[in-house]
Amino acid sequence: MNLYRKKISAAVLAMVLGFIPVSYAADTLQGATLDSSTESTKAEAAAKEEWAYSLGLQAYVFGLPLTVIEKEYARRTDAEIIARIRHLCPCAMINEVGHNEKLATADHDIPYTPNNDTVYSGVLVDATDEPIIITVPNIEDRYWSLQVGDPYAENIFYLGSRASEGKGGHHAFIAPGWEGKLPAGVVLHRMDHSVAMAAFRIGVMPDDVDDLVRVNKLQRQIQSTSLENFRAGKFGQASLPSSAKDRGQAQGEFALFHTIADLMGRYPPAGNHSSMVSQFATIGLIPGQPFDADALDEPVRRGLRRALDQGAELIKWKAKHRGTFYAGWDQLPEGRWGFDYLARAATSLVGMMVHDNKEAVYFSTYKSADEELLHSQNNYRLHFKKDELPPLLKNGFWSLTMYGMDFQLVKNSINRFSIGDRTQGLKYNQDGSLDIYIQHSPPEGKESNWLPSPEANLFRIVHRVYLPQEAAQNPATLAQYLPSLPVSD
Repeated sequence: MNLYRKKISAAVLAMVLGFIPVSYAADTLQGATLDSSTESTKAEAAAKEEWAYSLGLQAYVFGLPLTVIEKEYARRTDAEIIARIRHLCPCAMINEVGHNEKLATADHDIPYTPNNDTVYSGVLVDATDEPIIITVPNIEDRYWSLQVGDPYAENIFYLGSRASEGKGGHHAFIAPGWEGKLPAGVVLHRMDHSVAMAAFRIGVMPDDVDDLVRVNKLQRQIQSTSLENFRAGKFGQASLPSSAKDRGQAQGEFALFHTIADLMGRYPPAGNHSSMVSQFATIGLIPGQPFDADALDEPVRRGLRRALDQGAELIKWKAKHRGTFYAGWDQLPEGRWGFDYLARAATSLVGMMVHDNKEAVYFSTYKSADEELLHSQNNYRLHFKKDELPPLLKNGFWSLTMYGMDFQLVKNSINRFSIGDRTQGLKYNQDGSLDIYIQHSPPEGKESNWLPSPEANLFRIVHRVYLPQEAAQNPATLAQYLPSLPVSD
């Protein structure tokens, strides 16, 4: 039986058994009549390019969070960079705790969308050589959280007001493969990777200098100690791990794919992502193996170039539309991504450490009630009905924060970057409702309820609810606790 007759037989058999639609089978039969000598080389190359483009985009999206944390890792191995930026961000060397001892302002250089509700402390943990023990004080009179995420921007676990009822303690970060005994009283946390990002947030009463001093004292009690030093009583000491050396940086037009392949080797993807990751082999991207663009044919390289060109635009679009909409408010997704690779990638660039809904819910809007983009040339009023004010757990609170289009806080004449239920002097209406005035110039007689907008340009507002009660985090009921979109006055 010749090749043509074999193709006919296979197609007819599949059609009879119901495996493929009749219309598709007809196309297959027609294509089978073509002699290989008449096939279009150009069409075949175009098809291969499109497939490489598709997989290249997916690899770009899947691996982007790894490249973000790698940049953070790299700058935490350079003492000169840390000395230069330490006052602007909660940055320190690997396995050292860094602090922002003031609430974030428009002058800070924080590589994610900062809040103006809490001070930040942070540590990028690398437990490759030995366990790293994080020590946290008990904090029971205010909001705080320790959020731990992996290199894929996936939340691992929490401590804090909710998760541990304010209790701190000694917590050991354990890399895969380590076996040993921890000192008494140290809580073990086994990780799937050797590296994790730990972000501390501690609530500060706005415009209260004395409260900030109290919180700064709490921050200084947070320590990161290697196991050997902990046993020796040398608390707060952890050396740079051996894995921080000779990491190198890929060069060339396909450098991103080089980097992603290397990082997926360092941080193997979880098994439930294998169906996605295995497809990348088609474009030469295999975890832990050097990416060799020269070994790929030109149609594949063309597709990957297009993926690199379009990837950034795709992420830029998704960063603005990455959640679930409720009456015009976009609820940002929580940091348990599952298979939502695109939202995870976009958030890793502009949000990085995103809370679980149980810890906090975030809502964002770029638009007013008339569907126009928010712009500083307009004055807006945002109205909470009394029953729209979110119900909270102990030590919970809510806020509205102003951001420019760069996802950073906006300079203004009174240095007010957010407003919320803890804002001193906030005035409620007689019926218990609340109006917030959003504009560049002060609203005469209503300055207590003013959230300043930029001098010129578009802006966005983020509504955060920390420690929401179940009704304010449940998708079936949370919409009733959202204010109407701003209206122009």
